[in-house]
Amino acid sequence: MKDIEWAKINRDILQSLETPRAAFWVMLGVCAVAVAAGVAAEIYQYRNGLGVALMNRPHFWQTYISNFVFWIGMSHSGTLLSAILLLTKADWRKPIYRFAEAMTLFSILTALFFPIIHLGRVWNFYWVAPYPNERTIWPNFRSPLLWDGAAIFTYATSSALFLYLGMIPDLAICRDNARGWRKKLYSALSLGWMGRAREWAAFRKSYLLIACFLVPLAVSVHSIVASDFAMSIMPTMHVTSFPPYFVAGALYSGCAAIITLFVILRYVFRFEEYMTEEIMDKIAKLTFAIA
Repeated sequence: MKDIEWAKINRDILQSLETPRAAFWVMLGVCAVAVAAGVAAEIYQYRNGLGVALMNRPHFWQTYISNFVFWIGMSHSGTLLSAILLLTKADWRKPIYRFAEAMTLFSILTALFFPIIHLGRVWNFYWVAPYPNERTIWPNFRSPLLWDGAAIFTYATSSALFLYLGMIPDLAICRDNARGWRKKLYSALSLGWMGRAREWAAFRKSYLLIACFLVPLAVSVHSIVASDFAMSIMPTMHVTSFPPYFVAGALYSGCAAIITLFVILRYVFRFEEYMTEEIMDKIAKLTFAIA
């Protein structure tokens, strides 16, 4: 990406926050309609039972396990690729790493809905948690589903911390250019960041430390998700190749998701000057290398 003045970058980014273009509202409306359709479908399922999703003996998961694995895999690409590119000092990651990390966090939150939806009686979802109760029922800690919960919670917490930590300097810029309640909000979120040399040194060390932690964590989390299938007694699923197969598939599909979001955000916010075709070409080459 060609050299651009920091003042111009700040001005363009802040303008997109203060006065979004019409394309942004169109995309927001499309997403709102999709969410409303999903909520309506789930309300219909709650009222009529899981049979409307063609779930019955011996087919207990079907679509929901597929969606769960898809969204968990999608979440791995953003933070994992961002952390790898940070550790390898790839400067071209700057225009993409923020939305890639945000995609990770929201993908995890989306994935968490599917096990709850699958329960049918969603109001009793807390019964699967290990807590003292009068029913003297305790979860089976040998179940891969319980491993999923622990692994995903750890990964979601680490990804949220990685995303938020990287946003602190940017939140300080928003604070310095905002007014009213926005200034108070950004002031609280920026944690008093002033951009001193000591702050930048601590920021870089902590950011690199979390990145080093996230790379093996992302691989282990999706390996545990693969155990949902590999630990079963099904002849075609009880294989040891599932964990690396799932991790490779997650990276591949995640790169494709990053390219898709790259194209959409580039058009919606008119960031052609920052999200260049050269960067898109590098992401495509990375996708090809993973394949």
